[in-house]
Amino acid sequence: MNRVQANPDFSRPFQPPGGMMIWVFIFMELLAFGLAFIVFAALRAKSLAVFETSQAELNQALALINTLVLLTSGYFVVLANGSYDLGNQRRATQLLVAAIALGAGFVLVKAVEYRDKIAHGLTTGVNQFYDFYWVLTAFHLFHVILGILILAYMARKVSRGDAFAAEDFNLKTGSAFWHMCDLIWVLLFPILYLV
Repeated sequence: MNRVQANPDFSRPFQPPGGMMIWVFIFMELLAFGLAFIVFAALRAKSLAVFETSQAELNQALALINTLVLLTSGYFVVLANGSYDLGNQRRATQLLVAAIALGAGFVLVKAVEYRDKIAHGLTTGVNQFYDFYWVLTAFHLFHVILGILILAYMARKVSRGDAFAAEDFNLKTGSAFWHMCDLIWVLLFPILYLV
């Protein structure tokens, strides 16, 4: 069944992909991270040497791997939406499972990085850089884990051919959440690991 609508209904009010509520949520999340980045930048300016020394202790290679993993996962989610819109539920499900597997890979790499930091005593309370590192990356990791669960739910519904209960909670809703995780990491990566 082809789900692409050839003639859109312009009499209905504008509804962003995934529904209005997910975009309000995404805006609030980005605002929270944005404020944290501003505070981070202000504190970095005051203690540049401490921040630079601490940043040099981070594993940029693992962070780069995680960046590539999340971006590839996001690409699979885009492809899954395209397949779903064309009525290919099997392919959409396969792509969502691949995105979930990559998300799990991100969690695994982050666990390796965390284990290394803990083993070297680089936890919260060491300095302001590590306080921000742990809070920001752990908060993001929580979002990734939640995103994996959302994608798993979406994949299950798509694979069964179940209809989504509401227009504002569908595959595009879960996809928007996942892309928010990508975007936040793309901002975190240079701020924490490179700048």
